[in-house]
Amino acid sequence: MRPIALSTILTLSLLGCGDSSTPGLSGTAGSGGAGSFSTTLRHTYDPQMLERAEETSDVCQSWVLGNEEPIYVTKVRQTNEGGWHHSNWFFVPEAAYPPNETAEGPDAQLEGTWRCSDRGFREYLAAAAGGVFFAQSTQALDELQAFPEGSALEIPPRSVIVGSTHLLNITAGPLETAMTMEVEAVPAEEVQVRLTPFSFAIGDLAIPPAVDGVPTRSRTSMMCDLSESFQQHLGENTVDYNVYYVLGHYHQWGSAFNLSFVQEDGSRETVFDIKNKIGEPIGSIIEPPMNNNGAPKLRSECGFINNTDETLRRGLQYGEMCDFLAYTDSNLKIGASGINNREMGVDEEGVAVFETDCGPITGFRAYPDEP
Repeated sequence: MRPIALSTILTLSLLGCGDSSTPGLSGTAGSGGAGSFSTTLRHTYDPQMLERAEETSDVCQSWVLGNEEPIYVTKVRQTNEGGWHHSNWFFVPEAAYPPNETAEGPDAQLEGTWRCSDRGFREYLAAAAGGVFFAQSTQALDELQAFPEGSALEIPPRSVIVGSTHLLNITAGPLETAMTMEVEAVPAEEVQVRLTPFSFAIGDLAIPPAVDGVPTRSRTSMMCDLSESFQQHLGENTVDYNVYYVLGHYHQWGSAFNLSFVQEDGSRETVFDIKNKIGEPIGSIIEPPMNNNGAPKLRSECGFINNTDETLRRGLQYGEMCDFLAYTDSNLKIGASGINNREMGVDEEGVAVFETDCGPITGFRAYPDEP
């Protein structure tokens, strides 16, 4: 279902994708250029109670869709009442995470709030069992994930939306907060392209500390060659796909995110570049979808400004991240993690440069019925 003619019927909106000279897309991220929103499904998850300065990271929440037929999702919008540092949401079969009566008691339900560890929840297992449904930008109170016209994320029958949440109360007192999720879906006959997620995370971060009280600027990158995944899982010797949506992810020391296609000769073409601050959405629709033009490699990079006296590593409240989620028409679900962080010197602007190797790439064919 690769969109041969789709790009000809879509209008270039406000992104200017592919222009490596385009400045950060801070004015468009989260808005998606998606126009009106028509709610098909809506759900408010159980409110969470947080004491002042309390942090939680073993809280999962589930929403039972009860769908007998596939749902074709074109937009997802989340709103919350604060305290949601970040959260990742997945669609999984109803049987994936049943209640654990031994740990939770006999009244535990499939839908609701539970400790992730009680049901053996792991994000990579959820992504393999179903797929990534939505990812929240750090501390974003209102955010829209939208796809170009004619494309959608297919949610199989009898699915459950499960979220892995990280909550942090930075207010002066106790906080009760809930997240509401709205979904816009379309009939199957309106879908020309079924989307699949790429989800990469740099696991080995070493962000240098401030020097004599002066914040240190740095950037860390990872580049992955997708050739083997396309050949192994799709039988294709050429890497060919389009990107429809990108979401970067970093914490309070993050200052920029870039995603680029990389050709064999090392030339790069920017897919997405943004410099939004924490609390602002760091994702956007890519319209029209952007083709890799045969580039076998995908490169992600985050910029950081460290004003602390410690080297920052990957972590939650007191750590950093450099991750991204992208939806493509590749018919592949792919995940990878950056390893072996290396210091590469300082660039012409005085920014410390670090590179990581691309760790093993995990891939799955998403839709067996597609050629």
